[in-house]
Amino acid sequence: MRPSLPVDDVLDELEAALRAAPRALVVAPPGSGKTTRVSPALLDRGLAGDGRVLLLQPRRVAARLAARRIASERGGRVGGEVGYQVRFDRRISAETRLEVLTEGLLLRRLQADPLLEGVGAVVLDEVHERSLHVDLALALLREVQEVREDLVLVIMSATVDPGPFVAFLGGPAACAVVEASGRTWPVALRHLPRPDTRRIPERVASGVRQVLRDTAEGHVLAFLPGAGEIAATEELLRDGLRDGGVEVLPLHGRLPGAAQDRALAPASGRKVVLATNIAETSVTLPGVRAVVDSGLARVPHFLPAWGLTRLSLQPVALDSADQRAGRAGRTGPGLCLRLWTAAEEASRAERTEPEVHRVDLAGTVLELLAWGAVPEDFGWLEAPASGRLAAARAHLADLGALDARGQLTEVGRQLVGLPTSPRLGRALLAARAAGCLGEVASLAALSEARDPWEGDGALGLDAAARVSLLDQRGGRVHRGRLARVREVREQLLRLGRRLDPVPEDAALGDVEDVLLRAWPDRVARRRHAGSEALLLSGGVGARVEDPGLGEVFVALDLDGGRAGERAEARVRLAWPLTLEALTERATVSEAEEVSFDPQREAVIRRRVRRLAALELEVHPPEGPGDPSEIAACLEAAARAAPERALRPDEEAQGLMARLRFLQHHLPEEPWPELPGWEALLPELCWGQRSFAELHRADLARALRGRLGHDLGRLLDAEAPERWPLPGGSRGRLSYGGPEEPPVLAARIQQLMGLTETPRVARGRVPVVVHLLAPNGRPAQVTQDLAGFWAGSYAEVRKELRGRYPKHPWPEDGTVPLPPRRRRSRS
Repeated sequence: MRPSLPVDDVLDELEAALRAAPRALVVAPPGSGKTTRVSPALLDRGLAGDGRVLLLQPRRVAARLAARRIASERGGRVGGEVGYQVRFDRRISAETRLEVLTEGLLLRRLQADPLLEGVGAVVLDEVHERSLHVDLALALLREVQEVREDLVLVIMSATVDPGPFVAFLGGPAACAVVEASGRTWPVALRHLPRPDTRRIPERVASGVRQVLRDTAEGHVLAFLPGAGEIAATEELLRDGLRDGGVEVLPLHGRLPGAAQDRALAPASGRKVVLATNIAETSVTLPGVRAVVDSGLARVPHFLPAWGLTRLSLQPVALDSADQRAGRAGRTGPGLCLRLWTAAEEASRAERTEPEVHRVDLAGTVLELLAWGAVPEDFGWLEAPASGRLAAARAHLADLGALDARGQLTEVGRQLVGLPTSPRLGRALLAARAAGCLGEVASLAALSEARDPWEGDGALGLDAAARVSLLDQRGGRVHRGRLARVREVREQLLRLGRRLDPVPEDAALGDVEDVLLRAWPDRVARRRHAGSEALLLSGGVGARVEDPGLGEVFVALDLDGGRAGERAEARVRLAWPLTLEALTERATVSEAEEVSFDPQREAVIRRRVRRLAALELEVHPPEGPGDPSEIAACLEAAARAAPERALRPDEEAQGLMARLRFLQHHLPEEPWPELPGWEALLPELCWGQRSFAELHRADLARALRGRLGHDLGRLLDAEAPERWPLPGGSRGRLSYGGPEEPPVLAARIQQLMGLTETPRVARGRVPVVVHLLAPNGRPAQVTQDLAGFWAGSYAEVRKELRGRYPKHPWPEDGTVPLPPRRRRSRS
């Protein structure tokens, strides 16, 4: 008789809710039995009618394990009443009524059968993980239910805020929340007393030894970010723990199914399982009483510029850390050692960021277009940024999956049903037509798995050399990785053989033709002969550390580097090309290009043969060129750097200052809008080709041309450059800021007889007068000349007369001095 689990207590409540409305959210903590009990209950209670129940799991390991456990509890075998289907592995028969599958396979089933004929209920497990496939499946199933009112939809999670999901599914009346208690024991949390700066494997190995000493029974589950850290930790632990009868086992997605099953199987002695976040949810490891959590995970972040996904090492969010800790409290009181301090925990995010904001959306956009939806208007649970959707569309267009109107082509329709990325699917489709499926499947497998010859300097990064070695024996090779590449190759070969070539691939003849179809944005050329720096046809830079690859090649695999690095992406695997082969095979455009050379600060014309952003050949231009295009190019460069392009002289600067002054004080006049000198660029750039020619431009003349005749006369009249003085000379007016009055500076003797302060701007602004002593320094500053002559002039006269006796100092400054006689030359 199977044991009772906490979720069994709420199955009656769930049945009642689903008979009232066909949607429900089950919230149940880890260990409550929701994965193994809810789906069979839908069958047994007739909630799925005569149809199948589909149970979606986020990972292949979890799907296989769930199917085995459910089948075992029901006294059957996997492939009978209960089966599973994951990528490249299917255990389904005609008698199967409960099918466990991964989310991507459900999406493909929906594309083939939008109404899910023969399916009575769909259960989405671990929705709190917010994987892109779960978000999309949930949205599509909501649409299916609008047509199929009999289809039951249950979503399940261990820890989730039900509000957003319930609202998305129509509110409480349409989606009931059923909560089950957990049968978990208390888990004691320990943190490090101080930060540990050792390498991750050393930290985790030390933590494992510590909890083995502190706990007398039960297994230990340690969470690490990746397979590399797991292998290093296993090496540190194995010899020391084997003597004590403790087995050390790895658990991650790259392992074969048998190795994963071994880590998950019950054991009589103590064992340590070193796992990635694959063991965080859905997968139950019997007998675990202690967890050691590195607190780290490798999280994928898609970089649209390079078309690649970077795995960045980052701290897990608190919801993920709590899930990990809960694994220790299934069979008794547990212990979780967190390898970070309590102070560091305060800075961690509360929840894991949904995948829709950080992974490649190309496959999702393809799915939605095939579904008949517009991705930008689709009813997302949480919509991605518009720029990410645009990048996905651009990538699909490059692959030939979308036409000029953004609609699916025949290529796109074939790619929808494939369990691969759009890029790899395009490669297999083209290879099927070109008759080189074996080679391309090998290349694709090498780009998907870790390099078996990593570090072999003789091979460099040459993919062609690796393909020739795949089936050879011996040599310096990592055999586990080689087996994995061969396994992936066989899976891709089986998939490719089922494809029907599309007509547009009929002209393809060999591997290089295929690569240019599937990696059109990854054609690379060295920026200079022998340089490590590359430019890709997609318009971004990269680097390569293999001088033997030649000048041009296809970058089949790029490493995005670590988050925060300034370095460009690095090539990890490449197929060499020749420039001649590239120009013959690729879709090359040829056109005259007008561009600005920042080194020469001049417009240059070239005739260029180009593959997207990649220059292949450059030739001299023909004829004089289009003057408007040249002027527009120079203008754009000058607007970006006006301080380098334009050099206004003193006359031009004075004229602009006078104009700014009148714009402020005579706002009723129709002055032109001139935010800066760059406003004059359209007329200045005509007929010019360089900044050097712009430096010689007459800016004052151009500014007067923009003012016109009437406004020019008004400017000279109301903001004059000079002011007439009584002795016949003309004093210069200096204009500062628009709100500042202009300044008239002249020697006191020149100003004698000027009794009224000059006024400008139709008399609205009095001039500031600087009365200068013979040494050229202001003796008085005033805007009231009449008051100066009547008042303080006497004191100024007294002081200056003694210092400068040779200068005239009449008592009355309001009387002009007589003209000075010029001495005749005899």
